[in-house]
Amino acid sequence: MESTSHGTIQRLLSEQQQRLYIRTDRLLAGLTILEWFAAILVAYIVSPRTWAGVDSATHMHVYAAVGLGGAITVFPVLLAWLRPGSVLTRHVMGASQMMMSALLIHLSGGRIETHFHIFGVLAFIASSRDWKVMMTATVVIATDHVIRGI
Repeated sequence: MESTSHGTIQRLLSEQQQRLYIRTDRLLAGLTILEWFAAILVAYIVSPRTWAGVDSATHMHVYAAVGLGGAITVFPVLLAWLRPGSVLTRHVMGASQMMMSALLIHLSGGRIETHFHIFGVLAFIASSRDWKVMMTATVVIATDHVIRGI
């Protein structure tokens, strides 16, 4: 009797955890798309043009927001759509969120306020209750800061 109830509890816990993973993946996929559009908007507002004397051209930040932001967005969103809740999707989502944070920090010129985006996203990632994904995200953003520091 006791082993049956323990098995039922384990199964229910596992099902609840999987639903949480799926919900978090979908939430972060939507957030990633929103962040991509925000990155493009920031690039157009902060530095839409670059000047060399009298010549003007589109600033590199605009291309970075569109191209790099799109590259950061497309794979995790596809995974969240095709394989929500999988281990790969969760880790890719955590890494991509930190890469998006790094892009937003770069586009804002390193403003300290933009760094708080990292903590907000880490809170979303923590809501999935998977410490391994939190470690992936932390390693990605720490690596970004070390490389930029060098």
